[in-house]
Amino acid sequence: MKQILLLLSIMFFGSGIASAQTTVHGKVTSAEGEALPGVNVVITGSTNGTITDDTGKFTLLVTDIQNDQLTFSFIGYQAQKVKLNGQTELKVILKEKFQDLDEVVVLGYGEIRKRDLTGSVTKVTESENIARQYNTVDEMLQGRAAGVQVSSNAGSPGGAISVRIRGTNSLRGNNEPLYVIDGVIINSAGEDVLDASSDANEMQTDQNGLTGLNPRDIESMEILKDASATAIYGSRGANGVVLITTKKGADSSGKAKINFYATTDISKIMNKVDVLDALSFARYQNEADVIEESNPSYSIDGNHIYEMTYTTDADGNEVGTPGTTPLEQIDWQDAVYKTAVSHSEGLSIAGRNDKTNYYFSAGYNDTKGIVETTKIKSGDIRLNLTTELMPKLKMDNRISAMYRKGTFAQAGSKSGGNRSFTKQVLTYRPIIGLTGDEGDDLDLEISNPYGFLEDFDDITEETRLNVSTSLEYEIIKGLKYKLRGGVDSRTKERQRWYGPQIFKGGKENGVANYSDLKRYSYTIDNILTYNERVAKGQRINATAAVTYDGVKFKNRVYEITDFPVKTLRSEAPQLGQIVQQPYSFLYADEEIFSLLGRINYTIKDKYIVTASFRADQSSKFSSENQWGYFPSLAAAWRLGEEGFIKDLDIFHNLKIRAGWGQTGNQAINPYQTLSTYQTAYYVDAAGGTIIGSVPARIANKDLTWEKTEQLNAGLDIAFLDGKLSATIDAYYKSTKDLLQNIALPTSSGFSSMTINRGKIENKGIEMSLNALIVNKKDFTIEAGGHISVNRNKVLELGVPSAPVWLDGQQSDEVFYLGNNVSTGTYFKAPANIFMEGQPIGMFWGYETNGVYQDQSMADAGPTYFGTPNQAGDLIFVDQNGDGNIGIEDRTFIGNPNPDFTYGFDFVITWNNFTLKALFDGVYGNDIANGYNLELGFTDGLTKNVLTAAYKDAWRTDAPSNLYTRVGYTQMNQGFSDRIVEDGSYLRLNNITLGYDIPFSNAAISNVNLYVSGKNLIYITDYSGYNPQVTSFLNDGTIMGVDWVGTPNVRSVLLGINVTF
Repeated sequence: MKQILLLLSIMFFGSGIASAQTTVHGKVTSAEGEALPGVNVVITGSTNGTITDDTGKFTLLVTDIQNDQLTFSFIGYQAQKVKLNGQTELKVILKEKFQDLDEVVVLGYGEIRKRDLTGSVTKVTESENIARQYNTVDEMLQGRAAGVQVSSNAGSPGGAISVRIRGTNSLRGNNEPLYVIDGVIINSAGEDVLDASSDANEMQTDQNGLTGLNPRDIESMEILKDASATAIYGSRGANGVVLITTKKGADSSGKAKINFYATTDISKIMNKVDVLDALSFARYQNEADVIEESNPSYSIDGNHIYEMTYTTDADGNEVGTPGTTPLEQIDWQDAVYKTAVSHSEGLSIAGRNDKTNYYFSAGYNDTKGIVETTKIKSGDIRLNLTTELMPKLKMDNRISAMYRKGTFAQAGSKSGGNRSFTKQVLTYRPIIGLTGDEGDDLDLEISNPYGFLEDFDDITEETRLNVSTSLEYEIIKGLKYKLRGGVDSRTKERQRWYGPQIFKGGKENGVANYSDLKRYSYTIDNILTYNERVAKGQRINATAAVTYDGVKFKNRVYEITDFPVKTLRSEAPQLGQIVQQPYSFLYADEEIFSLLGRINYTIKDKYIVTASFRADQSSKFSSENQWGYFPSLAAAWRLGEEGFIKDLDIFHNLKIRAGWGQTGNQAINPYQTLSTYQTAYYVDAAGGTIIGSVPARIANKDLTWEKTEQLNAGLDIAFLDGKLSATIDAYYKSTKDLLQNIALPTSSGFSSMTINRGKIENKGIEMSLNALIVNKKDFTIEAGGHISVNRNKVLELGVPSAPVWLDGQQSDEVFYLGNNVSTGTYFKAPANIFMEGQPIGMFWGYETNGVYQDQSMADAGPTYFGTPNQAGDLIFVDQNGDGNIGIEDRTFIGNPNPDFTYGFDFVITWNNFTLKALFDGVYGNDIANGYNLELGFTDGLTKNVLTAAYKDAWRTDAPSNLYTRVGYTQMNQGFSDRIVEDGSYLRLNNITLGYDIPFSNAAISNVNLYVSGKNLIYITDYSGYNPQVTSFLNDGTIMGVDWVGTPNVRSVLLGINVTF
């Protein structure tokens, strides 16, 4: 009986338990709404579970509908636990483990998820603490992306900066990338006021054209590198595109975030050029005097120097008498390059309410250079405002304004280097107090550096306004129409004064020249975008647009000389007596009308195809060539989403990409296809002036844009849940129809004409690596690096061949030479050659083989342009073996193109401390050190030279194979391998240590103190001031030549951020 009751009890309670089970149904999707098949669904704490079917649905029996909890897990997604709380129908959304793949990347005229990218795009972001340490946007790009080479000089505030994306695309046109701020195209860094000087030996130094955008206001920058990404910009995308997005307000409603910052920056010269001190200079001059059979210039008594004067006695003998007062000895680099202290302050306010998102910022910068006459004061303001006017309709307004006024030391006259301030500092004798010092030696085109500081002005005043307004309406879900208009207005005035204390002003009794620029660019975009799932596992992201871009600019220049009253300097042009450069006016009007479209089609989150097309109509070309067409096609395969890869649970991301596209370059001045006229001035019989017109340019109606075609293949890979990731890209691009000048017969009445002719190529590999090494609550270490290899070659030039000697053999080659580096006393010769089959801009000059050690050796050597040699002269290699060194003996002597560029960075956080460091470098490029053409030869003139050039000079009693004899003057004009140096460098670009002060004050949410350093480590064998050469940024025929470059600086910055 007991056994029967026990059995009945078990059956009763068992059936009761069974009857308590409940069926739960549900569906699991991704954040985008895609069904997720194969998701594990398990009752937490048990082994009971199931998996979702092909539609993402599941069914599961649970015993406690109130308290049971289900765990959902799937490879690549974050596990999620859901307590039932009586629910029998569930809709579960799983988030991917790593949101970086869902990060939105800005592309031309639209946005796209990072996972759906098919092109080569690098996103650059930076903290405010570091961003505000840079003066301009292009400087901020340095060292941060593979394939992007940036050359700048921190010692020249406001100076021009070179940016190259994937090499050199044009031999004479513009190589700078296109910059787009919040959808508005702005002028390139190279656009500036014209040079007003009438003197061919005097050329103004370049200044940066990308002023007006404060780097602290930048949210992100996207660098579009391959043609599948840049083709959407058509005729302006060949050099790459930099898309800049400025900050917006808070992401959610609440209290506005107010941030105040203040910084102080201390800068000093980074390295000096080792020239003779005063005592050594006096000995050098005396030795040169003896060699020239002249009387010694100085008397040296211990550490004192006295000027020698000579009189003739009754017997006709010259008698020397030293002065009674010692001459002042000076190190000009120490005297003029001082410690510079700069400061900046600013604030920003970010917030939002239910319908409006706003960001406001204002800043003030007082920047000093290491030369006391270099200073820039600027103020800027920005307002970004996004408002929901009504459901589905929003307005976005972005306004920024800037005012800047600066005075600049003359870095150098690029044509006549002897007239530059930088050259004066190095070459002027290190002795003050000589008879006639005040007048200077005008024959040498050299002046006391103090005179340049006191009697030279280079004053720039600039305003800039950038406005962008758009209306966006969501027609239906995923389909939006945007109407956007933008204006970039820039006004700049530049005036220079050369007083009588410096060469140019002394020769012409004061010189004032003036130039001003008024530039207005405007954009009107009609953009239709669609971004939505169209079927199961399929998504379309498409853009179609009609755009209109216009540019109007006015440039005016004039120059006045001969000022009887000089007190007011350039502020009183009416006091000048002679008009050297008559008032000239240049006006231009450019327009581009464009039709464009792009479609990105994604299937099952695995297979992606992107196609784009743009048609441009440019007013720069004649009606026959106004239209250009620029297509692109790219595809990507996300292998990591394939089941056979996904099941390995190794890859966080694995994607292969390939793309092709065509882009263009129309970087020529307007009206090149038309015959134009210019003003001519004549003197009539009465002495008056008659103004006439003469032809200025011969028409070329066949002129069209340069065309670049590019192939790109890439691999994106990530491991360890994204903690280790890498990107590899390989590319090949060719540019044809190069914009070049050809010489015309004299009988035509014109010197040259611009035509399309020639072809070049670039090919390379880019690799980047990022790693999250340590990721703990209070301690993290992140590191990254990149390396880029680019090889270029001239394929076609379309000019007749000519004989040259290479490796001892004569051959006919197709080539042309670059422009002369200078029209002054030194370096009046080209440095670069452009030859078919060779890298772009190879150095072309004389090969040397040491120094003649004795006269017999010198007599046996080839003559130098017919002049016999002396012991102590340079040995030039006679390439053609004719016994004489002439221009036909020039050959390849260096390559200004680097073997590779690289950069790496790390970020360490520990509790409230953050340490960031950025390194960048270049390897394998050569530099023509223009300083050493003058400083490296002891020619005996009354100017300074390198210490080594004098101390290690060849002498009869101390032969040397390092430097030539004292008095050697043959290399003034020639360019030889003696001044070609390795330009490789590695530097610590920036290092910043910050500390967040714990703060409990309700009014203050955070206080951050930080200290930064720039160029604290700089490793290079280059003997000049700076291996980042920026001397001839706007002349594509002169590459890698350091000509009167200003000194670089090391700096330390202290800053504070307070957030309310």
